[in-house]
Amino acid sequence: MELLPNTLAQRRRSTEVPKRVHVLLVDGSIITLHGLKSYLSESDHIIVVGTARTERAALTAVKICQPDMVVLGVRVGRASGIDICRVIRESYPKIAVLFFSEYDDKNVLQSAILAGAQGYLLKIASREALVKSIELVATGRGILDPQLTRQVMNWIRDGGRGATHKTVQELSGQDQKNLSLVAAGKTNKEIAQELQIAQTLIAARLQKLYKRLQVSRRTEAASYFVRLAKGPVKHLGCQYPTACSSTAIQQE
Repeated sequence: MELLPNTLAQRRRSTEVPKRVHVLLVDGSIITLHGLKSYLSESDHIIVVGTARTERAALTAVKICQPDMVVLGVRVGRASGIDICRVIRESYPKIAVLFFSEYDDKNVLQSAILAGAQGYLLKIASREALVKSIELVATGRGILDPQLTRQVMNWIRDGGRGATHKTVQELSGQDQKNLSLVAAGKTNKEIAQELQIAQTLIAARLQKLYKRLQVSRRTEAASYFVRLAKGPVKHLGCQYPTACSSTAIQQE
């Protein structure tokens, strides 16, 4: 974690366009962080108050820096940016979150919105688009990458519905077992070894399961399992839902 000087002073928040937007950058990639700092250093309105590459460092930096906004990646070390967003928005409701992500997957986007993010921008966006997005979110507005508009519209037309299962118990025993192993952060190879079946069979089963659940990534499948379980994932001694979903993200 890197904290930059002069970040501890209290700053007044306003619905008006701020003269300075204090931003914390959080991403698992040091290359992305350096690129963001370089991009934003050219703006007179944005001050980068710190950077973080892990969940713990991010939450510590939020507490110390009290930024106006967090620019957040979907992957943060071994943790899920979705989980970090949820914690920030619940603990610090005045701090906005803007996702800066390589994922144009509808399920990741939906999860980000439900976690309380005010914006979602793809990493292919220009420097000007990034700066403008930060300034808009800082005034209390929401922004969405233009390439994702159709996905959101389809989601709204569908009533915000995702998968049709109401509880994890509605899945077959085999599906529950496979999904719990994914949520525990196991790779296909590790799952196959534990269940003593071919790795290709596990891959095929998971693909069919993802299709039924209307998800396309391990991260979303893990988050889905944790939400529907309505409690701790007990398999393999995992006691905390966020730990399971955070671990699973590294396996995509």
